[in-house]
Amino acid sequence: MMTFVAILLYMGISELPSIDDYWAMETRVAQVANLMSSKRSRLMRRLVHFTDNTQIPGTIDRFFKVFKATVQPPGNISRTSPDKWGFKLCARASEDGFIHDLSEQQAMGVTMGLRPGQHHVLIHHHRHLCRQLLHQPGDSAVPQRQELLVHGDNRIGKPPLKSFKDMEKKAVPHGMHDYITSDDGILALRWKDNKVVTLLSTDLGVEPISSEQVSCPAVIKSYNANMGGIDKSDMLVHLYRIPIKSKRWYMQMFAYSIDVSLTNAWIVYRRDSKALPVDGLSLKNFWIQVFRGCSSQRQVMSRPRRNSSFPCAPSTSDDPHTRDIDMSLFHASVYTNFKYCSRKWTILRSNVFCRVCKIHLCFNADRSCFIKYHEAVA
Repeated sequence: MMTFVAILLYMGISELPSIDDYWAMETRVAQVANLMSSKRSRLMRRLVHFTDNTQIPGTIDRFFKVFKATVQPPGNISRTSPDKWGFKLCARASEDGFIHDLSEQQAMGVTMGLRPGQHHVLIHHHRHLCRQLLHQPGDSAVPQRQELLVHGDNRIGKPPLKSFKDMEKKAVPHGMHDYITSDDGILALRWKDNKVVTLLSTDLGVEPISSEQVSCPAVIKSYNANMGGIDKSDMLVHLYRIPIKSKRWYMQMFAYSIDVSLTNAWIVYRRDSKALPVDGLSLKNFWIQVFRGCSSQRQVMSRPRRNSSFPCAPSTSDDPHTRDIDMSLFHASVYTNFKYCSRKWTILRSNVFCRVCKIHLCFNADRSCFIKYHEAVA
């Protein structure tokens, strides 16, 4: 299994259009082809599994249910995202891109024992560890976020703020903001930058307002400073990704989990390198070192391809007549006329054929022109 994972890692470093290209003659990659054959790799990819369906407990977890390999469980749609369809992963990340928690958001109505959503698991486990929690844009209904007020999530519902249409008018200058505060301490703010931005916060307010080119409320400044961790993690994961195209929906999630794990490991490695201090490896070289560690469990050996017709030794000379070739290769089973010894009225036949010169020659007790011919053309 570690050899199979090593192959996936190297495919993420050196990606080709097709999986079969790693074993093809024209595009063969020795680091992959020498570890495992193409047939065994496809077999491992087909048989890999993650749960025992006979041991599934009574759970409402939709990702734990039995689905057909080609049928995906209910996913999510995000009309504001470049990839509108797929599974939404809720993550908690630090500023340098380290992912602390990762959880799949399921369909609406599945609470998993917590309310109101699956991503509450992240806050439930760490509510005593962090004072601030910032969330990327997504759902915007306050009733679904009321429980998060205690934990500090920042979303917005429909407070009496200026509409987007009014804020997007050319007469409204950049940096203009409108806000309102509820009795229980929720700040709803709408601010005009290149686009109109709407935030909800229970931690920061509008003051102090900093100004460079445009005025910027404190909650906007804090959001921009802390939300870069998710974007940085996405950027690092997309640099080297395991190419898995499969009809089984969970194979892509399996590949993504490996990508995130390696990215997290590299971030921790970079932290330690700066603390020592030593020069650290780049992300690509870090992947290569992990690949070498996984592939060392099986000896890498190059197997030369055999010629099934003529298993002769390779030639080291440019002269075709000085090659070390077995004499049995010159035997032909069919008697054929040969022109070297034949004359106008005397036609001779032989079953000895030189495969180098492509000519029939005599080689028997009565006559022998085989050596004489090759001495003449040498």
